[in-house]
Amino acid sequence: MRVLPLLFHTFLLTGMLRAETRVFVSLAGTLLEAEITAVSGDSITLKRGNDEQPLVVSRKTLCKEDNAYIARWIEQNPEKALAPASPAASPTAPAQKFSLACQTLPAKSNRGPADGGMRAVELSYKFNLNNREVRRDLQNATGVVVTLAKDTAASGNDLIVLQKEVFEVAIPAQSKMVYSTTPVRLSYYMGGSGYGVKSYGYALIIQDAGGNVIFTESSPDGNSSFTKEIIALEKTPCVVDRDFKLKPAAQVPMNYISF
Repeated sequence: MRVLPLLFHTFLLTGMLRAETRVFVSLAGTLLEAEITAVSGDSITLKRGNDEQPLVVSRKTLCKEDNAYIARWIEQNPEKALAPASPAASPTAPAQKFSLACQTLPAKSNRGPADGGMRAVELSYKFNLNNREVRRDLQNATGVVVTLAKDTAASGNDLIVLQKEVFEVAIPAQSKMVYSTTPVRLSYYMGGSGYGVKSYGYALIIQDAGGNVIFTESSPDGNSSFTKEIIALEKTPCVVDRDFKLKPAAQVPMNYISF
């Protein structure tokens, strides 16, 4: 009567081969338990473990360990790994207008002597995103936010990109979601010969499932003009010019920055 145990073992093994879940880790540090169902170029289709809903993410938003796992998955499942469609055969769907609003609340604590000397600032941003559409849910969207600073001892207009965070955006119609950035601590000297790092605003970008930018907000306002450059940034902290082009030779003053 070993037939039943053998059949049961075969059933379990078949299930394991058919569906393998993994905890994926984004570059922003968020965790998602999911199973890969398809790969097309840089787009990975996942089935979430908690509700089995599909989610499309970019490989660029995942850690290197996940990318190595995806490469192995492609080798083992070539029939589910599709080549990215050429623009001529299947053009990217144009961005549809979406009614989003955002209330941004900076959280800043500033400690130090009032009459000069070294001051310490802990900075974060809280974004209250509001989907004002009456019927349309916002699903499978992605948020990108960078926190910016300036080296007070450096001349010119270069900026320090302190951190870049990528997060999922899913907001039902007439609903809201909140996202807060990871706090970063800066220090600078208040005096005649200033040195240190001071905050210089942020830039927030929301992309739909097709990668189209559907919402931007920044402070100062001009930062949101450089969405492509900001999305392309890979490693932070880093130094960029005012067109958000990376300056790899520039040194980040890490003595005045901590996370």
